[in-house]
Amino acid sequence: MSSKYYDFLSAAVAAAHLGGKILQERFAQRQTLQVDHKAEFDFVTAVDRESEAAIVAHLKKHFPRHAILAEEGGASGENQSEVQWIIDPLDGTANFIHGVPQFAVSIAAREQEKIVAAVVFDPMRDELFTVIRSGGAFLNRAPLHVTASTELHQCLLGTGFPFRAKELLEPYLGLFKTFFERVRDLRRLGAASLDLAYVAAGRFDAFWEYRLNPWDFAAGVLLVQEAGGAVSGFSAEDDYWSSGNILASNGKMHALLQEITQAGYALKR
Repeated sequence: MSSKYYDFLSAAVAAAHLGGKILQERFAQRQTLQVDHKAEFDFVTAVDRESEAAIVAHLKKHFPRHAILAEEGGASGENQSEVQWIIDPLDGTANFIHGVPQFAVSIAAREQEKIVAAVVFDPMRDELFTVIRSGGAFLNRAPLHVTASTELHQCLLGTGFPFRAKELLEPYLGLFKTFFERVRDLRRLGAASLDLAYVAAGRFDAFWEYRLNPWDFAAGVLLVQEAGGAVSGFSAEDDYWSSGNILASNGKMHALLQEITQAGYALKR
């Protein structure tokens, strides 16, 4: 494990706290916020932009030659850089707008196609999820471990609705029905980075969602993997970095879960 990964993590933690402080302070003032439409059913506020600006400024101060991929600002930085920061300054914007305290800052460092250090910070609960490749995953410095469940009927699953791609409603509902009939229960909380962190923390046994963006899942993927879980697309051929289709689990039932999602994915096509 490279010592520079700890430098990446330290900078990401500080940046996440800067962004999280802005989210926490602005949450009480959310009713005065201007809400802009990026696309149908997709929103952005001044808080998203303010949080992102603070995060990017901090990271660029420490790593001026690194590239940036951020939800609001898009891709920028050195074309030849081996390191890219993938940033969601406010994951759960709809929750934030409506006063639901379920949102997070997500920051990940990707080096040569691999996430090497990452942070998911929930400022309302002061929960800081951190991870370094080959160094473990932690919640406020306590080690994280996925669940030990081996049977679907024991499981609590998280999911996300395909609100940006409502043409996927039919295959999504088919998957929902299949899982609902076989698991203990399902939850849709509205912030994918936290959903993945909850798999890593053993709060969910698994999570799936269609068509996420890299900033939604980059940090959470490594959290799940380092906590002992598995992450894949909906089928063996489905590359989640390209499709955005994420299946994360404790690993013990991953083959069965992927068999179910693959059947649902085939319906879409």
